[in-house]
Amino acid sequence: MSDAYTATARIINQLYGDGTPDKGALAELRRTTAITDKGAEKIWPLIFSVVPKLSTNGKPTKLETAVYTALHCYAAFQQGNDSFVFGQIPRSKDKEESGENGVSLFTALRKMKINDSNEKKALDRRVTALLATTNISSATNSINHLVSILKGKKMGEKIDFAQLAEDLYNFQWSTKNARFVALKWGKDYYWNVFKLASDND
Repeated sequence: MSDAYTATARIINQLYGDGTPDKGALAELRRTTAITDKGAEKIWPLIFSVVPKLSTNGKPTKLETAVYTALHCYAAFQQGNDSFVFGQIPRSKDKEESGENGVSLFTALRKMKINDSNEKKALDRRVTALLATTNISSATNSINHLVSILKGKKMGEKIDFAQLAEDLYNFQWSTKNARFVALKWGKDYYWNVFKLASDND
């Protein structure tokens, strides 16, 4: 797994604390959207003790930006939930059987629009706008809104926020990389697995 994935998963598990969440840290993460925001310094000890290759010039690295954005999304999604909302996407059949049952953010959004046809047009419009951008600030802003919408539906999905961090890290390297990540998100959001299963019956 990448540094972005490993660091984010580790920090999220520390924040949740086996059922005794660090409420102060989670509150600061919800209030801040970027690692340079006032208040974010309270989260820096957690991040800087885990994230390798820290910035040396005061400007956030791609890795720091990706991890912080994913942590903000996790904190927003965890609020009001007693159960752990983070789950890793099963990488193999063995892990799936062991109880790892997370889904990507865009897979969860796809499930939401299938379950709520009233949201489909508005959600499709938001996702389409996100998939068209190659700007990280625009992308993170859109993702924050999408997480808020998904949270409001209370579907009970566990989201792999570590995978989101990895995607956001890859997104920042070039326009070409951003398009590759957008394609990945688009497949998660638009691929109708239910129709595919029906067609194969």
